[in-house]
Amino acid sequence: MALHPGHADYERALAELFNGDAAACDPLMILQPRSEQDVVDAVLQARQTGVPLMVRSGGHSRFCAADGALVLDLSAHFTAIELEEDQVRVQAGVGMGALLRALSPHRCMLPVGTHATPGFGLLLMGGIGHLSRSLGLTLDSIVALRGVRADGTPFVLQGEAQDPTGWRLLRGAAPFLAVITEATLRTHARRSLDVMRSLHALEELQNHLQEAEVMPRSRSCSFVLGVPPDSKEPSVLSYVVNVAGDSDVSPCEADSVDVWRDRVMGLEDLPDFNMPLHDGSFPVEPAADTNRRRRLRSWIHAISVKPGQTETLTSILTKAIQRAPNPLCRIDLQHIGGAVRDQAMQSSTYKGRDAEWSIVISGLWHPDDNLAGPLVRQWSDALFDALAPICCHVYLVERHPGTIRYGRQLQLAYAEDLALLREIKRRWDPDQILPTLDVPSQAGE
Repeated sequence: MALHPGHADYERALAELFNGDAAACDPLMILQPRSEQDVVDAVLQARQTGVPLMVRSGGHSRFCAADGALVLDLSAHFTAIELEEDQVRVQAGVGMGALLRALSPHRCMLPVGTHATPGFGLLLMGGIGHLSRSLGLTLDSIVALRGVRADGTPFVLQGEAQDPTGWRLLRGAAPFLAVITEATLRTHARRSLDVMRSLHALEELQNHLQEAEVMPRSRSCSFVLGVPPDSKEPSVLSYVVNVAGDSDVSPCEADSVDVWRDRVMGLEDLPDFNMPLHDGSFPVEPAADTNRRRRLRSWIHAISVKPGQTETLTSILTKAIQRAPNPLCRIDLQHIGGAVRDQAMQSSTYKGRDAEWSIVISGLWHPDDNLAGPLVRQWSDALFDALAPICCHVYLVERHPGTIRYGRQLQLAYAEDLALLREIKRRWDPDQILPTLDVPSQAGE
């Protein structure tokens, strides 16, 4: 099905996107394929017309739509989930939260991200969440991929036997090379989880980071730096998740009177990974603006840091959150390590396996504020620049092509694989219809 500007279904498809930047775009057309042949036809149409192809899975990414592009909306019809023994076959229009809910009655689960809304972008680029330390990245659960190369060629890969290079590159860089329509994933037994949330002063961050870095892999301790909804000053949210049975009390609660504990039956039941009110609850979320052009805008970086740098990290992050241009801005520290390091670095193109922290810098603003955008982007970019000397990896679910930082982002993301990745892209995407790996000359690279 093809949706054109001016039609109600076109507007509805854009309004349903989670990402405000993408929702505000004006694509040339939105295509909602029902079959793999429809996907092939869409790829060939983009090639023939020279129009960029943007792929919409969960709608979480700013790269799922663009002005003047063809949007391939997989969420409308590519929604099948089939479980067989310990493996699940899932089509690319399924969000990670929906996948967890579908697996729940079968007493199995997957390690996914910290929010329910992302789709295959998270799956294919890495997938960092509260169970990464014990079960690995979402990407590490992939056992087969089905899709269409950007030249229109369909493929099915089951492990590395058929195409070792393609298998490795697609797991970590697929959005640059192909439209993935289906993945088969190895599931894990569903486990009860103990979660403890607590609020702390910024001054305590270094102690908590040091404590977290010596935790066993059965436990993760992630953080959010931001302003609670009922406060005017930034705080630290500590978010500890234990696989049930590891009942040691975290020392993070010692300096906080605001501590909330829960036992949940699965990953999908965890409390939101957001700043709570001071009673542990969350304010009622306002309904999304019916005007898709008035949704929050964002400028986000995701950067990885190895363990042992808590003093420098604390100094940089606490100063940054205190200088944030508005209370919507936040800094997440997602705890990794553990099982993420078990896989060989060359098993995929995800290069953040040596990291302890994946740091997400979220600059947010309302489009009605004409002055906010430049200030927020400057704040987010400045924090990226401050962290760059101590980082070991950039997580390219968030990226900024066409900017002066894109070359450095690509190099930190893919390191020695970047040259090979660019070579394969030239073969698989000869008309450059998918997101670019090139750095424009005006960006200074």
